[in-house]
Parts: sequence; structure tokens; C-alpha cells
Amino acid sequence: MKIVTVINAKGGCGKSTIAMNLAAALAKDGAKVLLSDMDPQAQVTEWLHATDGLTWEDTIVAPLLGHAELTDVIHPTIHKNLSFIASAFALEEFGRDIVQSDDYYELYGRVLAQLSPKLFDFLIVDAPNQISPIMENSIYPADLFIIPFESTKAVKSYANFYSLLMEIRPANDYHLLHVLNNLHRAGLRKRVMERMHEEHIPIAQSEIRNCGWLAQVDEHGGSILKYRPRSKGAQDILGLRDEVLDLFNSKKRKKVANA
Repeated sequence: MKIVTVINAKGGCGKSTIAMNLAAALAKDGAKVLLSDMDPQAQVTEWLHATDGLTWEDTIVAPLLGHAELTDVIHPTIHKNLSFIASAFALEEFGRDIVQSDDYYELYGRVLAQLSPKLFDFLIVDAPNQISPIMENSIYPADLFIIPFESTKAVKSYANFYSLLMEIRPANDYHLLHVLNNLHRAGLRKRVMERMHEEHIPIAQSEIRNCGWLAQVDEHGGSILKYRPRSKGAQDILGLRDEVLDLFNSKKRKKVANA
């Protein structure tokens, strides 16, 4: 199972929209996908009408507390091949409580290890948008990080995420995709790209352009591929999906070549 964490230490950068739609795109391609909401704001959970965001017993909080097996809180969605683990506001308080434990940032990874490797092809994680113990847990098990940039502030906040990444994952055993997102003004797009070049942040081939339909995922079950499959937003999500698949397939080819 490949783990893809969508993350940035800034709110409003579009990570939840990307996580939800990337998961739906991979599932549409035939992969068995698990989407995990690790954001205490529980936005994706709300979009999928999974829980009320207040009760935690049927969410990721339960297995993190040791009160349930992970498989107990995995549920199907309206999207074929896509399963879901809900979040709850209680996840934030849980994060504050676990810092007294050694290696607390490994807890989510240990819970994920309960899953059979063949149960899912991909796990897509919607991480929180602030530096926190829950963000650290979202970082620890990931194979790939997708980081959206929708402003120069997102570029500035990237340093906070990256320093945390270096602390938790010093072995550099992961991939990064830095994705331009929703930069509808040409001047803003140019400034963001300039700042990224100045900070030596490589830009992904994929870009999520401004699309009003993507902003309506909360009204349509989360996936633009179902309600506006011919929109430019849907095209861009599929482009990101293909870049993710190419990245993992390229890594697999290199392993075979070096064997």
C-alpha cells in the first residue's frame, strides 16, 4: 500500500479538495483506495456525510486510543473502490495528550500497520494544516507528500513543514510533489513561481487550475469526477493522478533495474 499525504502548514491551500479528488481519481482508475481524514476540522468527513464531527467512536480517534481495530472504522463511500476513515474534533485534543509518550509521532503508522498490505493499493491522507502532533503522525508513514501552493504565504509556510519533515524523516526516503493550485491571477501565479524558485522548491508537472466546480465538492459528495467530469478541474485532478502513478511506477522500474 502506497501512502500519499496531502499537506501544508497553511489553511485554505486546497489540500482537502485535492486529497478527496485524488482518492476518487485513483479509485476510478480501478485501484483500491482508502481515504483517511487526519484533519481535526473534519472537512472531508463532512463532505462525505460520514459522521457529525463531534462523536469520535466511529472515527480514526478510536483505533488511535486503542478502543477499536482500524478495520472497525473503515467504511465504504458512494464512490466505487473508495473507502474512508472519518475524523473528529476530538483528534486535536488527542494530539495534545499523546506528546508525553515516547515516539508518539509513530502512533498512526503503527495503527496503519494493522492493515493487510493487499487490502488497499493506496492510502490518501488529508493532513491537518498546522504544525501539531497530528501533523507529525501524518508525516511519519508517508511515501509521497503532495504540497499545494495557492499563495506566496503558502511558500513561506512551507519552511515550517519542511523543517518538521527533516526532523521526523531524516533518511529522505520519500517523494515530494509541489503543486500549484488555484492560481487564477497571472500575476499571482508568477510571484508564487518566482518565490518557489528562490527557495529551490521544484514545481510538479501537474497544476490544479482555478475551477469553480472544484469549489463545490461539499455539495456533490466530494468528487468532481462524478458531477463535472469534463471540467478543467477534473482534467487537472486526473493529470495529478497520472503523475502520482508515474512516480511510483518509475520507482518500481528502478528497483527492478537495480536487482
